[in-house]
Amino acid sequence: MMFIAALVLVPSFVAAVRSNMIYNAAEISNVVICEDLNHDLTPIRRISDSFNFPYGITQVCVAFSYCGRGYFETHVEWFYEGKLIHSEEVNLDGKGTRIFYLLRDDGAPLKKGLYEFSIVCMGERLSNISFSIGGMIGETFP
Repeated sequence: MMFIAALVLVPSFVAAVRSNMIYNAAEISNVVICEDLNHDLTPIRRISDSFNFPYGITQVCVAFSYCGRGYFETHVEWFYEGKLIHSEEVNLDGKGTRIFYLLRDDGAPLKKGLYEFSIVCMGERLSNISFSIGGMIGETFP
């Protein structure tokens, strides 16, 4: 009976150690989502508490502070309507601020719909930001 309990506890312990290692690998703070930043990194047209941008905007900016303790495989991901539209590897070693923009190549307004921005470290999501353009989160878009 004790042997079976040890087998059950070991995976949980490994998962807890891995999660602590991931969360200790990089700390994310001061996340800002806005339309743009000015020269001193002050947000321009920050979204309201509804996490909704009006239709017609041509870009969205996400900025955050980080404190990393060594290099770990970290990616940022952008999703539109649940579908991955962009992913890139980032280095969050040391301290600093990272800024990411979502915009279309042709300069046209971003599509109406639901978007997400995620920071993923070693397969675990450290941050996940949801917002909409031209509607409220939870609203269905045609």
